[in-house]
Amino acid sequence: MSSETLESKVDDYIDQIKYDNYLENQERNIMANKKTLEYNDVWKTLRAVDCSRVIENKMGLDYIAWADAWSLLMGEFPEATYVFDEPIFYGMEGKRTCEVTCTIYIGDLQRTWSLPVMTASMPMKSIIEPSSRDINDAKARCFVKVMGMFGLGLHLWEKREKPASTLTLNDERPF
Repeated sequence: MSSETLESKVDDYIDQIKYDNYLENQERNIMANKKTLEYNDVWKTLRAVDCSRVIENKMGLDYIAWADAWSLLMGEFPEATYVFDEPIFYGMEGKRTCEVTCTIYIGDLQRTWSLPVMTASMPMKSIIEPSSRDINDAKARCFVKVMGMFGLGLHLWEKREKPASTLTLNDERPF
């Protein structure tokens, strides 16, 4: 191997080390400047989101479709993710009811909610031997309720006449 080839390989190796160090420093700077999300920050942000354009009504009840709620949440926190646990069944064969659980993560924050698989009509009652469609519908309802626990559209479950987006909280971790 010629000395020029060896020098060229050494130079390439040194350039690669410099580049790797540059990337590590960039990543360190990004992490140092990244603000840690707090529950109160997420709460205030999502409570302030105007949900009025996506509210639907079915049988006299206002709701937000899961896709609209997810779109609104991602508009504020695109790093959000979610997980559904395996449905839990209760009771004996032929008379089983079911519960679904969803967890949403926003950064290092998380909220979890469980919901029985219920009929859509009032009075809402647990469905005996629910179908996969019934379970999927319950997952969608549970998904939106977890977003409500972060503050998005929570006014739909509150006993108030209008959205309470102007509420102020002194507590650092509401709910």
